[in-house]
Amino acid sequence: WLPDVFGYPASLPGILKGCGLENFMTCKLHWQSRNPFPAHLFWWEGIDGSRVLAHIPRLKSYYNGRPTPEELRFAWEHYHQKAAYPEVLFPFGFGDGGGGPTPEMLEYAARAADCPGVPAARQGSEEAYFDDVRASAPELPLWVGELYLETHRGTYTTHAEIKRANRQNELLLREAEIMGSLAQAYGADLDLAALQPAWANLLLLQFHDILPGSSIGEVYREAAEDHARIAAAARGVRDQALQSLASRVGAPGDLIVFNSLSWARADAALAALPAGADASGPLELVAPDGSRTPGQVVVGSEGEARLLFAAEAAPAVGYAVFGIQHAAAAPAHSLAVSERSLENRFFALELDDEGAIRRLFDKRHGREVVSSDQPANDLQLFQDGPEREAAWNIHDTFERRAYDWEPGAQIEVIERGPVRAGVRVVKRYRQSRLEQDILLYDRVPRIDFVTRVDWRERQVLLKAAFPFDIHATNATFEIQFGAVERPTHRNTSWEQAKFEVAGHRWADLSEAGYGVSVLNDCKYGYDVHGSVLRLTLLRGTELPDPEADMGAHAFTYALLPHSGDWREGETVRRAWELNVPLVGLPATPGQGDLPGAASFIQVAGPAVLETVKPAENGDGWIVRLYEPHGGRGQVRVRMPRRLQSAVICNHVEEDETALLVEGDSFTFDLRSYQVRTFRVRME
Repeated sequence: WLPDVFGYPASLPGILKGCGLENFMTCKLHWQSRNPFPAHLFWWEGIDGSRVLAHIPRLKSYYNGRPTPEELRFAWEHYHQKAAYPEVLFPFGFGDGGGGPTPEMLEYAARAADCPGVPAARQGSEEAYFDDVRASAPELPLWVGELYLETHRGTYTTHAEIKRANRQNELLLREAEIMGSLAQAYGADLDLAALQPAWANLLLLQFHDILPGSSIGEVYREAAEDHARIAAAARGVRDQALQSLASRVGAPGDLIVFNSLSWARADAALAALPAGADASGPLELVAPDGSRTPGQVVVGSEGEARLLFAAEAAPAVGYAVFGIQHAAAAPAHSLAVSERSLENRFFALELDDEGAIRRLFDKRHGREVVSSDQPANDLQLFQDGPEREAAWNIHDTFERRAYDWEPGAQIEVIERGPVRAGVRVVKRYRQSRLEQDILLYDRVPRIDFVTRVDWRERQVLLKAAFPFDIHATNATFEIQFGAVERPTHRNTSWEQAKFEVAGHRWADLSEAGYGVSVLNDCKYGYDVHGSVLRLTLLRGTELPDPEADMGAHAFTYALLPHSGDWREGETVRRAWELNVPLVGLPATPGQGDLPGAASFIQVAGPAVLETVKPAENGDGWIVRLYEPHGGRGQVRVRMPRRLQSAVICNHVEEDETALLVEGDSFTFDLRSYQVRTFRVRME
């Protein structure tokens, strides 16, 4: 029952079915700006093939109906499926502002039961309506894919700070649950109770109109305090769990690096320098297998010295201990940097005088990545309004009114290797200042754009544009537990209406054999037209909050050129890695028997581990995984200890079917974009 939500992802039918929900109702899809939604009672199919019975009645007052003859006639006359099923659902009462039906409304409803000239009406619950439809088994149309709302597109971006806090806390709570559960499994007396109210608070802050950015200013002042408390609670549990696990490691070392993702990753790790570490010369880190990797001291955002290095194989849902020592000589590396160019073993990148990319060459595949006639990472400013419901809406006319940055961007080299090299670009527009670090790694084939903005603009939209040298009729965007394709052309009115679309951690443009993904750590608005993919960064709306988005912002997005399409390029994993960094802690002399590197949970097969947590009823652990690529296959999960049992359950933890367990492992089949949940009990 979601009457007023701003669009519905194509993964929602599978999520609903997984929670035991068979039916779906909204009114919002009739707010379309251009294309009337064609079906009112239909089957809705999601990306995993799940179907729910969906009802979207076309009502004069949407969810605030009054059962007057006028509104009842409007509902009946605008109901398209009356020949298949002769009833339409008519919610009435004061939905906005609280309260239910008035005595007058109830009197109207009673008279409408049998009144000449008025559609016959009866009262009942929404569940009874759906039960009656199912019992009648009418022949209904099928809608496949997302329910895109042709309005309120600005809510993907407005109040960017709330989007960033939401993304970070979702992932921080996930990590706290996983590591806290593992610490308990290894005997730690760790209380995870603080995570329950933190999750409840985070979910409240996702409520309409908070997360969309369309609330009043007081809401965001309170939400910032709430998000700080959520982060403190989650980080407190996670860090206690990591310290407990670290204390069980008997292997010597200076630094221990934890990875909560379900694959071994070769990624850049950033950690505080251990106390007493001498950073006066070249450093190297020694992995448990004796291999060595260079270290680089970098200065953090608060001016603190931190150690950066490439962890070549951080174990899946596990850890590795590293020793830190002085290198005999400065390490060899592939990085070269100047104010107008950056280069490593993967890419050669050239900047123009304004700090945009004028050339990006992929050495691995011998091809130009971006178009030769347009700059890439082009930070574009547009007029955004004035607009009725400004926080909610972006209009398709915004491109007609572009603004220029002040001429003369400042560009300076900030890092030279051996792990990472970078330049800093500073740009100004009126009272706003943007500072962006463009970073290349010696061993990680990703280009990062670490951005800080002091934003002071009203009615201005900021986008980052990437004109790729790629020809494709569709682009792919991550959504919850999967991905959807959307056209890069605007042939029809339906395609023209999608001039701004929602996505999560990545979007990708690929042709046969090659593609590029744009990753991000807290953004949700995109547009694509032809070969140009853009990420929406900031807005400056004045209604209902005149101060929306004013002030400091920090965010990172990245380019991931790859062979093949986004599946072959492992875009899903690389986007997870950008959002869930490795956690490095000083190693303490342990008394336990754990080795220098270990994987607590291993996942073999086409699945991403999304959740490990104590069951809500205290009976075992809940393990949730999903298929990320639109394929299928068999998955094997190995747990930290021998299993007593593994049971398939739904997403609200109701047991369904027992699985055969083999020692510490269980196996199951996973279909395209499917989310599966299990209850496991360990000895």
